[in-house]
Amino acid sequence: MRFERVELACGGPAETADFYGDGLGLPVDGATVRIGETELAFATAADEPFYHFALLVPGDRFEAALAWARGRVELLPDRETGEIVFDFSSWDALACYFHDPAGNVVELIAHRGLGDNGTVGAFAAGELIGLSELGLVGDTRALARELEERLGLRLWDGTLDEPARLAFVGQRARTLILAPPGRSWLPTGRPGEPHPVEVELDAGRYSYLTETR
Repeated sequence: MRFERVELACGGPAETADFYGDGLGLPVDGATVRIGETELAFATAADEPFYHFALLVPGDRFEAALAWARGRVELLPDRETGEIVFDFSSWDALACYFHDPAGNVVELIAHRGLGDNGTVGAFAAGELIGLSELGLVGDTRALARELEERLGLRLWDGTLDEPARLAFVGQRARTLILAPPGRSWLPTGRPGEPHPVEVELDAGRYSYLTETR
């Protein structure tokens, strides 16, 4: 599974895209940002939606990416420990988080042994592989059923049997996170909300919530 294009809604598409260009050094064309294998586009919204998504860092470049991020954004700490690095041992992954100007919770995540590039020295934005995760907020069972029927994507981690839990559909490092409304996102604890998403995967296209509710 690969994220080829993702379109999210926000109050200021051009300003948000500029953050990724001017602030992070990624290629920008209008309100579209090129992140490795993924185009991330921002469309105009009348309200102020927010999303959670993750950018995939080569597995051997997390420390360099962390230093790169420190110099460009304010990293978000764990509310309990104050730590800015999150160790997801069950995935053998490390991550950190920040906000973009639209209020999106953006994650940098590296899975050990995945996408290693052997580079040394300072990290560059061009090393980002693409989108790694995208949160979809709604009825997790219904979402999972639709994603399997339409795109052949299946649950690979998490659960659909406990209403308050997250479910992960797709595969390791490239996954759709299915979350019930109100389930808080790391690391801020802000409750998730359903908002419009257009996703083009190599498995096909998926439109979710064409109208904000």
